[in-house]
Amino acid sequence: MEEPRNTQAKGTEPPAPLLLEPQPQAVPRLGLGAAALAICVVAGGFFFSFGAMSTTDTATKNPAPDAEVFALPADQAQGAFTILPSSFQNSPASVLAQLDMPEAEKLRLEEELRDGGTRLAAVTLWDTVDEDGDVVDVSAAGFSQRLTILHKPKMFFLPVQYGGTVTITGVRDGGGGITLGVTTITGPVPLPPLAVSQRVEIPVL
Repeated sequence: MEEPRNTQAKGTEPPAPLLLEPQPQAVPRLGLGAAALAICVVAGGFFFSFGAMSTTDTATKNPAPDAEVFALPADQAQGAFTILPSSFQNSPASVLAQLDMPEAEKLRLEEELRDGGTRLAAVTLWDTVDEDGDVVDVSAAGFSQRLTILHKPKMFFLPVQYGGTVTITGVRDGGGGITLGVTTITGPVPLPPLAVSQRVEIPVL
């Protein structure tokens, strides 16, 4: 199995992705004020309540599934993905630069964004227990990214299609299961610990 492409030194945390202003070509470096404004745009006024979750709490609410696929019910998935404003759909260079996928895939995605069937969105993921190097693949709309989840909730960008699903597949278990958390507009959603190759399917509403 392919090793994760994360080269981050242990004990340090990579910077959160920034929603830059739409750029037709080069991506400018943002100051702190612009970065804060950008994050507010993505959040869209949503208030995220991040509570501490123990392994016991998670297992009690959602026992670990025996099946390979765990499908998150639509009523629990509401608001998991925030569609970015149309200005970023029309000029996506600043967001595409932050996606963890080959350049050829970014070009293909840019073409599909022009057709209008695929939209750029944001999702917040985190490790609900220990930050131990858990890695997942996030796949949607025919594209995939390999992400390392941290204990601190972090926002990632991804393409989605209305009526489709986002699949999160366990790639590396740092120990004790891949303990994944997803945020919706009503707060954090506890999920069962995933084994390698197990996956969660979340509907795009």
